[in-house]
This record gives sequence, C-alpha cells and structure tokens, in this order.
Amino acid sequence: MKIDYEKLTEDLIQARLAAEEAAKGEDGGTANLDTMTIKLPRANEKKVIEAVKVAGLYTRGRREWIGPRYFISPPACGQGNSRNRAVEAMAKVMGEAGYEVLVYYQMD
Repeated sequence: MKIDYEKLTEDLIQARLAAEEAAKGEDGGTANLDTMTIKLPRANEKKVIEAVKVAGLYTRGRREWIGPRYFISPPACGQGNSRNRAVEAMAKVMGEAGYEVLVYYQMD
C-alpha cells in the first residue's frame, strides 16, 4: 500500500477528535498506558512522524517490539478509563479508514 501522507494526517486528525470526545467523562479505573499502534509497511518514518505531529498526536517513531509499528499516544485525556476510551476511538476511526491498527493495553 502506497502511503498518502496527507490522507494519513487528515485521518489522524479525525482520530484525535474522536479520542478527545470519547475521553470526556469519568476517569476512574487503573492507571494505564493504552496506545494505538499502526502498521505502515514501507512508510517513510520521518513523514509519518510529521503527520502524527501535525495531527496533534505523538509517536517516538517506528518500533519493532511487536512487529514494525508506530505507537501513537492519544491526546491529553487522563490515565484511567478516559484514556482507554480515547485509544479505542482512535483505533476505530483509523481502522474504518483502512489502516491496520491494534490497541496496546498496558496496565500499571
């Protein structure tokens, strides 16, 4: 799949907006580091990082920990249930846009 970086940026903006909306409300639960991961084969890492940044999100770049994936943090949203809802919303938007995404769940 050839990466359209403008579309990636726009899709990530929509994912961020969905995450911000989903994060509203209670933030009980356990502190966690839930994160959306996205697989972008043969993507230019610098361009992906820029797309994530322009979308108002954060990634440290491609990681090989669970295969070649970008771990993309949700916007500021708390650290309990609100973060979980935010990450799930991001993954839903990106999955519906055709990207291969997984949610990484980590409980502390």
